[in-house]
Amino acid sequence: MSLEESLSAVEQLIEQVSTALLAADPTSLEKHSTALRNAAADFSRALEQAAARGLPLPASLQKRADAIRTMLVVHRESLARLAASTDRQAAGLLPPSNAAATYGDGLGTRGAAPGVARIYRSAG
Repeated sequence: MSLEESLSAVEQLIEQVSTALLAADPTSLEKHSTALRNAAADFSRALEQAAARGLPLPASLQKRADAIRTMLVVHRESLARLAASTDRQAAGLLPPSNAAATYGDGLGTRGAAPGVARIYRSAG
């Protein structure tokens, strides 16, 4: 695969990943992200082969590669924000893991009989 072809494949997949991010479509995002990773590896191999033959990267391809780099930075930041938002939403729906249980832990660590609810324990 030539440099031009592999770079075009990366550009197309970046657009598809962007679309999936905006649509919040996790299935499509996963599929296109995997394809993007593979296309980026192919482009990297094509670059290495061109460098081994002593061919410099043309300026037009360099500009396109720089645009891809910029877009990947935006994607990383978007994914980080999405992950933080998801964590906050999950924290609002689920109780913290260190919260005291309503009923005893069943081990009797507080002197109560196993399985006895805290609300029925005597004060003394």
